[in-house]
Amino acid sequence: MKRWGYASFATWLLALPVGGGEAELHFESKIRPVLTGTCQKCHGNAERGGLRLDSREEMLAGGSRGSAIVPGKPQQSLLYQTLSGTHSTLQMPPTGPLASHVIEDFARWIAEGAVWPESRREYFQRHVEPILRDHCYSCHDDTSRKGGLRLDLHHLALKGGKSGPVIVPRDPDASLLVRAIRRRGDLQMPPDKALTDTEIATVVKWVAEGAVYGPPLDKPQKYIVSDAQRRFWSFQPLQVPQVSAVSGKHPIDQLIDARLAAHGLQAGRLANPVQLARRSSYDLVGLPPAAEEVDAFVREYGRDPDLAWRRWLDMLLASPAYGERWGRHWLDLVRYADTAGDAADFPIPEAYKYRNYVINAFQRDTPYDDFIRAQIAGDLLAVEGETQRWNRVIATGYLAISRRIGVSPLHLRHITIEDTISNVGRTFMGLTVGCARCHDHKFDPISTADYYALYGIFESSIYPHPGEEHQPWRRDFVYRVGKEGAESLLGEHRKVLREWDQKERAALERYRDFQREKVEDPNRSREQAWQHVLDVREQRRPYAEAFPNLERAYAVVDGPNPHDATIQKGGSPAKQSQGPVVRRGFLQILGGATLAPGVRQSGRRQLANWIADSGNPLTSRVMVNRIWHYHFGKGIVASTSDFGVRGDRPTHPGLLDWLAQYFIDQNWSVKQMHRLMMTSQAYRRDSRDILANRRIDPANKYLWRFDRRRLDAEQFRDSVLAFSGRLDTEPGGRHPFDHHLTYFYRQHEPFVGNFPTNKRSVYMMQQRINKHPYLDLFDGPDGNIQLAERKATTTTLQALYLMNSEFVHDEAAGIATRMMVAVSVTGDRIGWLYRTILGRYPLPAEVQRGEEYLQVSQVELSEAGVAPERVLHQAWCGYVRSMLASNEFLFID
Repeated sequence: MKRWGYASFATWLLALPVGGGEAELHFESKIRPVLTGTCQKCHGNAERGGLRLDSREEMLAGGSRGSAIVPGKPQQSLLYQTLSGTHSTLQMPPTGPLASHVIEDFARWIAEGAVWPESRREYFQRHVEPILRDHCYSCHDDTSRKGGLRLDLHHLALKGGKSGPVIVPRDPDASLLVRAIRRRGDLQMPPDKALTDTEIATVVKWVAEGAVYGPPLDKPQKYIVSDAQRRFWSFQPLQVPQVSAVSGKHPIDQLIDARLAAHGLQAGRLANPVQLARRSSYDLVGLPPAAEEVDAFVREYGRDPDLAWRRWLDMLLASPAYGERWGRHWLDLVRYADTAGDAADFPIPEAYKYRNYVINAFQRDTPYDDFIRAQIAGDLLAVEGETQRWNRVIATGYLAISRRIGVSPLHLRHITIEDTISNVGRTFMGLTVGCARCHDHKFDPISTADYYALYGIFESSIYPHPGEEHQPWRRDFVYRVGKEGAESLLGEHRKVLREWDQKERAALERYRDFQREKVEDPNRSREQAWQHVLDVREQRRPYAEAFPNLERAYAVVDGPNPHDATIQKGGSPAKQSQGPVVRRGFLQILGGATLAPGVRQSGRRQLANWIADSGNPLTSRVMVNRIWHYHFGKGIVASTSDFGVRGDRPTHPGLLDWLAQYFIDQNWSVKQMHRLMMTSQAYRRDSRDILANRRIDPANKYLWRFDRRRLDAEQFRDSVLAFSGRLDTEPGGRHPFDHHLTYFYRQHEPFVGNFPTNKRSVYMMQQRINKHPYLDLFDGPDGNIQLAERKATTTTLQALYLMNSEFVHDEAAGIATRMMVAVSVTGDRIGWLYRTILGRYPLPAEVQRGEEYLQVSQVELSEAGVAPERVLHQAWCGYVRSMLASNEFLFID
């Protein structure tokens, strides 16, 4: 018989369930010790086979072979089958079978519903400590100690204060704490507002069960933000400088020209209207202007430059292409992708809905503060009608597209939440909050407690599961008809598919046994076993494809049990690494607001309001700096996603704050910011060099000229398609994925798919593991990381692509054909190409050189054996390719 020491017995008592019913006692005395001592060595943090056995939820979720338990049905439970030796291939534990009476204990436990009660410590942490934290700690912790009483540590709570002990374990009626919260007698606590009946009953039950506390450290150490940290420029309120309203000079130019004069710099002259038309068109819509539109603009510009310029900008801002261009900028920031990012990179066919939501939001000029709220908490906001409700649900796809990590991302959920927190911090506030996951931020005033205050908000939310190698079936997508409506429509279909899933898993396990050389069957080979897997999948396919296709979104909703998070020491979610509980809330440096006691939501709505508040000194600064960066090539703060100590300082701090305040005053309108910035002379300057200026300010930090920029990957591709007439300008939709119930991707056989299209590049397939080769070559978007500033590289492969790629050759041929149909005279054809591709008329010398090239090229092509009827067209194709590879086309002045 096992002998119990005092310490072992005390530990067992602490683990006993609250209430102590027969099923609970059976679990604690018969089941938990075996799981802890035998099973969890491999199926705890090690997650062998993707399986954890340290909670009922993990057992139900299962691992690579499916759920470990089927409550009420031991014979169908994988756990019982492996313990009892009734499984065809598995025997657990691997060291040898358990005693027969232990196996019978497990059978009884599963048959009775697999009860997994809360231990007394768990009950305290989940139910009692939040009440004490919300109502008691503020007066009775290490900083206050009113009445000499502390309630935040167990031994001090039992000791009591000036009135003596306040807790008598197992005797609520004798406990002063219980009498105080019942408000019987002179002592009534809390003094301001009584606890609810439910809260009182929770505390009474806790005292009656022994008043067990959680771990020794029950609350985080207080983090102190120093005065020096608070004085850092980006945490200060906006310091808006005065600009003259009567000088007639643009406010931006007043502030920039003052800095130029202070540094002895001369402002460059303005660009010509042709340059401005091309520059602004690429900036706002990502496409070159039509030659006819440029001609009309130049004529109007000659009569009234300012009026013509404003009308030109309004035309571009009204174009449907505007939302596609500026939506792409935002998708860079939020690391948008059409796949999950796990080891098998499971597809997300519904992700496009969030992409299109972003495009439409920019097109409609949705106020930026509303845009923030919708993406973080759209499902929790008040709405006007079903259409707005569904659009806001789709907007939370911003959170849903957070990266899934590894082979078993369900078991690495804390990394997905870290990805969310990191992106929220960088995108909206320009802060590297993710650096505080394992320890307090090394440079910025962001504590680990701040990080886990945010962590609790997202941990209280349900992220959709897109599928993974071990659990390919999807779950927790948001259906438009609601969860109950979807269940009633899909239940019977799911039952049929589960049966096929079991057949597929059995066939796959048989194949894996061949791989492990556990099976020697002269009548079957490994190849035959794999063919059987494929056969089962093919037989399953018709049932999968017949599955009702209800409208759904890859979105986030609140979980059923919102809760505060514990600090994970070293960033590890392991049970032994759990620290104190942190109330859900906001960064201390930005006010440190927390959720009000009793809030039964995740806190996403409150977080969205804290971020979007006009008093937040970061949100408006960060966004206007991003808009400036996309127009001028670099931000006023060059590190556009890092406004912290390690980031760059603003070159024009007064201008940044003036723009931020203007943004707020204009109802957070992004289009108004375009109009403001682009009507300044700073934006309209020429890009040519001034030697005297270059000696003083070689980096053009003070904006005495406009910086030349190379076309990005999307601008080049979309322009070439537009020149050839093959650009499909209709909005993109869902990519042609297979039915999601046919996905069986694995780490060594991940999903791969590019899905060629002639639509705008924003609608191209964005895969995380296997990036699109063209976009990767030309520094395009990366769905794995936030891409706040695209770096333009120059490589040999890029030059080879422009000379030899199938895409460039095909589109050059299309451009040549279109030109030859439209124009018949050689000189006029050269003019057509210059106006179409370069946006200007050619000089006479350029026409002459073009004619000479064509003559030489035709001779060389004829001598090379090209058919006579194709010689002229191929000569023009070569000429077009040379123009597409020219710096004048590839760069924006």
